Order: sequence, then structure tokens, then C-alpha cells
Amino acid sequence: MKIYISVDMEGATGIVSSLHVEDSAPVEYAFGCKMQLHDLRAVIDGALEAGATEIIVNDSHERMINVDVSSLPEKVRLVSGSPKALGMIEGTEGCDGIFFVGYHAMAGTSGAILDHTLSVNTVFNVKLNGTPVGETGLNAAVCAEKNIPIALVTGDKAVCREAQKLLGEDITICTVKEGRSNSCGTLLPPCETYPLLKNAAKEAVSSIRARKAPVLKISLPYSLELTFKHTRQCDEVSYIPGVNRIDGRTVMMKGESMEEMRRWISAATSLAESVRL
Repeated sequence: MKIYISVDMEGATGIVSSLHVEDSAPVEYAFGCKMQLHDLRAVIDGALEAGATEIIVNDSHERMINVDVSSLPEKVRLVSGSPKALGMIEGTEGCDGIFFVGYHAMAGTSGAILDHTLSVNTVFNVKLNGTPVGETGLNAAVCAEKNIPIALVTGDKAVCREAQKLLGEDITICTVKEGRSNSCGTLLPPCETYPLLKNAAKEAVSSIRARKAPVLKISLPYSLELTFKHTRQCDEVSYIPGVNRIDGRTVMMKGESMEEMRRWISAATSLAESVRL
């Protein structure tokens, strides 16, 4: 069984502050990388014990060079660095199930730690076929096109609730903390989250084997709306061929391929991030 793990950082054990996830604060960022690796190793250990024969890990945070490959065991391959055409969901070919580890809730979620969607400084809101989605929803949609199930989501209570609403009760979740505000939470210590994450990974592998892990239900054609935080950002993105501007801060793209839509949103957000305000 081949497992794919997209590992972010904001939803990892112990992380509550933007300082933990930005390399501009070296001491705090080192802690963030340590905690990201802690959660990653826990789910890897669980998946391997449950019978996974190969694991692909995609470093999915910021510049995507956070995971130390020397800390990973045999049977694991790391997709590291950027840019990646499909971003957080690059390299899923031939995989039997997907884990989203260290994930966070979508932008605008109350009581969620470090909530955002794709870009803290750029994106205000994303809608897929008229429904607000975060990174969990966008990445699950790409996997759905390949009929690959989402077997596990880990992070704070808010993102786990978001995953259940999106994918149903059959999705395995593991909550490692609960937000009290955007940058404050009640945390479980690593000695408690390690066994929780490891056991959740075992359960997720079993759900894949039993064909109970959910595939996101989504219908063609795809319609993706992207609302920016500033009109200047929207100005730049609206010049891309095939993009329709809906209002001052929102553009829409329609298509028949979710992979193409994911590539478009990666390009659009990168362009918007380059805008001088």
C-alpha cells in the first residue's frame, strides 16, 4: 500500500504563533520544524506498522524545505522544494490514500489557530463550485479527480471539524490542540499527541484497506472563485487570459480539470503575492 502525506506546519502539535512557522524567527521556527517532524514521524510510524509499503511525503509549508530528510526512515520518499505545479498535493501518482498532517482551518474560521487559505497576506476567501473551501477542500478536490481517498486529517479542532463537514464521518481525524483565538490555543504535549497520531494513522490505513476512506464528491464543471485582500492584487490576476472578474476583489475561473484549476490558483496567488501595495 502506497500512502501519500501532505504535511503542513500550522496545525502541528504545540504551534500557535506565526513566529513558529516563519524562518524569519530562527529560534521559534526551529521549534516549529521540530513539532512538524514530530507529528510526521508519528503518522509514518503508524502507517508502516499498519502495513504501508511505501510513503510519499510532500513538504507543504511555505518554501517547502522544512522537513529534514535525514530524519525519515526507510520506505519514505520526500518531495521537497518549490515551486511545485500542484503545490501541497504534488506527486500523488499511484497512491492508495492521502493523509493531510498538520493542517489548519480555512481563512475566516473562528477559534482556529493560524487560519488562512493558501496565503496569509493575499487570499481572503476561496469558493469551489460556490462552496467556501480551505486547503483541505482544494487538495481533496484534486485527489477526487484521481479517485484517491482522503484517509486522515490532523491539526486543531477547527480543521478536523472542517474535514468532517466536507468529507463526512468516515474520515479519520486527530485533534492535537484546540484554538482559543487565531494565535492562542490549549495544547496537548507531544508525549500525548504521538500515540494519538500513530493510532489515527493505523486506523486510516485500515479504512483505506476496507475501502471506507472518503473521496470528495464534486461535480463538473468546476468553478473556482478567488477573493483577494486588496483590489490591486485582483487587478493583476484579472489580466490572466480566461479569468473573469466578478467584483473589485474577486476573480473566477471555470474548467473541466481540477488539476488545471489547482495550477491556476497557485499561479494566481504567486502573482498576487508579488504585487507591491
